[in-house]
Amino acid sequence: MIYAFIRSYIGGFGRALMDFYIANSFVINAIVLIYGLLVYLAHISYLKAYRYSLEKLGVNLAPLEKNKPAKIPTRLDFTKLEWREIAKTYWFPLIAPPRSLWLSIKTQAVIQHYFGEEQITAMLKQHREKKD
Repeated sequence: MIYAFIRSYIGGFGRALMDFYIANSFVINAIVLIYGLLVYLAHISYLKAYRYSLEKLGVNLAPLEKNKPAKIPTRLDFTKLEWREIAKTYWFPLIAPPRSLWLSIKTQAVIQHYFGEEQITAMLKQHREKKD
């Protein structure tokens, strides 16, 4: 009864779309779940690369995890960052920044874009403002 009620409200295109989904729901749901897993692994890849780059810059990560103020150096030496090493911090070949569903292949140009001087300084500034 609910099925007939819903079909009466969604119109011709909606019925065709619903029938297509019912016929192919396993494939559609599998694609969505696999993409969700890829995004999750890409976020982990970003986090590992971010932590590695902070370690190379001399930022102490231990206080950050305990919600205490971290000692962040005022002058960061970005020449210490080795982009290939940052890309190798996690085995997964894709990367995505937090709250992003767009996946990027972990190339040197992408790593430099995500972890350049402006981006890391902005992230650390945002972290300082949260703690104050």
